[in-house]
Amino acid sequence: MPLTAPNLTSAILSASPDLTGITWSRIVLGISQGVCGWIVLPANLAFSGVCTGVVGSGTVTGKLFITPVSLPVSASMTAGGMVGRDAAAMARSVGVGLCTAIGSTGAYQGVAAGVGTGTDVSRVSVSNGSSLVLSLAGAFQAAGITGVLAGRLATGLGPGIAAMLQTGLTGTGACTGPGGPSAAAGTSVSRFV
Repeated sequence: MPLTAPNLTSAILSASPDLTGITWSRIVLGISQGVCGWIVLPANLAFSGVCTGVVGSGTVTGKLFITPVSLPVSASMTAGGMVGRDAAAMARSVGVGLCTAIGSTGAYQGVAAGVGTGTDVSRVSVSNGSSLVLSLAGAFQAAGITGVLAGRLATGLGPGIAAMLQTGLTGTGACTGPGGPSAAAGTSVSRFV
């Protein structure tokens, strides 16, 4: 099952029992829609991997794993000037909620060069925080969150979420396709699905 805005919204809200209200729900909806629209584009988030198996070329599919941490999100929000009463709770719930949702549903897919059948281990090679800021800003506006603070919130969250994914997101999977008679090692290029 792919990452969707409803399951990401649910994970973030579950990670924030101390934050309530209609405005918080709309902010979470904007975050979820912004992240889900951003994360599937290879120009925004991409993976590079190492494959081992038998010689050939194949398709890579795998499961993503991430440790729930919110420190990059919290540091980014502070750097963006979001230091109010609920800023730390917001950063924690976004970081933990996103990690929880990705851990339960996240997958990747791509192509392997040099290996037809075997295993793959991938890490994030591209995590574009600038484009996430734009995606979040657009999603906030669509959710009815506007004004100067909406822009600052997008600017605070985007780089932190991107950094969290860059440093903590890994995947393991399989290469499938026609394989030859000898052992081989190769590389893979994948995207979030």
